Amino acid sequence: MERIKNKGVIIIFFYLLITIYFITKDTVFYTNIINPIFWGVVFVYLIRTVKIRFRVDKRQLIYFITIIFITTGIYFIFGYMYGFSKTPYSHKIMAILKNNIIQTIPIIGMETLRIAIIAKNKKNKLLAVTITILLILLQINYHIILEDLYSNKEELFRYICSTIVPIIIFNIIYTYLVLKNMYLFTFSYRVLEKLFVLLVPIIPNVDWYAKGSASILLPIFMYLLFKYKFLKEKEDTRKRKEDFLRKLNYIVTFVLSLMLVCFMLGMFKYEPICILSNSMTPTYKRGDVVIFKKMNNYELNNISQNSIIVYTKDDINIAHRVVNIIKTDGSVLYQTKGDRNNTSDIDLVQIEQIKGIYVFHIKYIGLPSVWLYNYFH
Repeated sequence: MERIKNKGVIIIFFYLLITIYFITKDTVFYTNIINPIFWGVVFVYLIRTVKIRFRVDKRQLIYFITIIFITTGIYFIFGYMYGFSKTPYSHKIMAILKNNIIQTIPIIGMETLRIAIIAKNKKNKLLAVTITILLILLQINYHIILEDLYSNKEELFRYICSTIVPIIIFNIIYTYLVLKNMYLFTFSYRVLEKLFVLLVPIIPNVDWYAKGSASILLPIFMYLLFKYKFLKEKEDTRKRKEDFLRKLNYIVTFVLSLMLVCFMLGMFKYEPICILSNSMTPTYKRGDVVIFKKMNNYELNNISQNSIIVYTKDDINIAHRVVNIIKTDGSVLYQTKGDRNNTSDIDLVQIEQIKGIYVFHIKYIGLPSVWLYNYFH
């Protein structure tokens, strides 16, 4: 086992260098040929060399079913909210076989290696950390990073938030579950998750923020569910009280985080936007966050003069004051103006552009978003 541990770390390290080289030179060749062959060989070698016993008990089965149910539910909730689009994967028989080989064999190989090395050396925490970091690095698309590093920093930031951060968190959770003897869950969940994406005919039209938020909250929920539901130990009364308060603290934190994410996604009647200009000074300034209320069709057609509306123009959110209302042929157009501007906005605002009406604002909390916007632009 010591021999497998040492060889495993060395092989993964050198394969990481090979991965970085090929994925920046020939992504297709690496993805279709090198990666599945390498991890297929690793899987066959480990299965023949290391005896891995997949133990299943009632708690693991309940945990597995719960997480699958939650994951599927989130998937379809986002589809209901944002709409669905056709999956990019072909569903012809040969294409399904090819995609399954290319996508699932590396996952099977990685998780088998994680189990073979970490589960057999549980006392070696440094080894667990090292393997986790290497597996994280192997799942990052360096082609995107190098391509967008200088040309499009905003896209790079979105890729980090929506893909790299979830990869890091998920891998930490997978390693934790392996250390807790949840081999079958980590192995089966990753494979089924990938097969689900490959086989379903539709995918939700979620933006990078929604994808990243869901991908970060799900592993956190996985951790909380496992730690505080399926690892109950006998304790005295005092410890049980302390444990209850700790559980309550985690639950409250998770619920508040979930509500905050839902608020930022616009799932509630009220939604925030960050102000990027000083056109409405002194009402609110750059770096403030405006909270606006969504409206129904009747309210959209009956906005009063002097109200502040939030609308979109060229995919940019604008919050300006209504200075004139123009009604023609049964339709309503609104003329807007920033309080600081000397003239009204050139383009009239149509009903379809309006997102909501100003309710109140919070000073300064949007400054980090302004700094990021300045950096990217």
